[in-house]
Amino acid sequence: MTIDSGSLLAKWDSMFLRTVDPTRERRMEAILGVLGPGSHRPIRVLDLGTGPGPLVARILDRFGGSRVVGVDADPVLLEVGRRALRRHGERVSWVLADLREKDWSSGLRMASFDAAVSSLALHWLEEREIRSLYRDLRRILRDGGRVVTGDFLPSERTRKRSRDPGGASGGDYRAQKEDAAVRAFRVQWTRWWSALEREPTMRSAFREREIRLPGAIPPRRTPGPTDPVTVETHQRSLRDAGFGGTAVAWREDGFRVLVATK
Repeated sequence: MTIDSGSLLAKWDSMFLRTVDPTRERRMEAILGVLGPGSHRPIRVLDLGTGPGPLVARILDRFGGSRVVGVDADPVLLEVGRRALRRHGERVSWVLADLREKDWSSGLRMASFDAAVSSLALHWLEEREIRSLYRDLRRILRDGGRVVTGDFLPSERTRKRSRDPGGASGGDYRAQKEDAAVRAFRVQWTRWWSALEREPTMRSAFREREIRLPGAIPPRRTPGPTDPVTVETHQRSLRDAGFGGTAVAWREDGFRVLVATK
């Protein structure tokens, strides 16, 4: 059979939206809003932790003439994105790199970018890794370029209250592992990866994945660091890296879109 990568990309969006990530569409729309109103103004965007490219697809559709580079550590996800969005031709390129590695940016095919974006990706990183990443982005972005981080970014105040009995918990996000939404997600997650495993043309991508990211298929998902990196830590890390003022462009519960300008 020939895999329908477009359908897999749509299912990727759907399985998050309908289970563990109900803010997904609103968060991504907020990211697009920061990049600018819908227009044909070309922009150069770097998508961090792109997965199979759900945010890449939205940027390419919204901004005519834009070019996007998607970076991810998973060769299987990148191959799905490459196939699903091949209609965009040279407007999109894909880079296999781990954001936690010092040389992750060495394979980028543009000298500078107007924006670096991410959606539900940086919560996988520890504080020291986020600090290093923002320093790299300060070098990569043009003057006036923006970092737009859309993720679970709890506040320090919320996390402090979570240590009180009955307090609102920054750990509530982790506790969702036990609820019905997460159980539903796990079922859909397994089905999504199983469909890929049955596709003969994906075998080379899976072999490369086994070398780079050995482990179970489907891969196990965790919420990242034991204590999610707070929005205040992200803001301090951006300022320390040399970015100007930061602002929260959108917020819903503990999810935020954080913006910083070079």
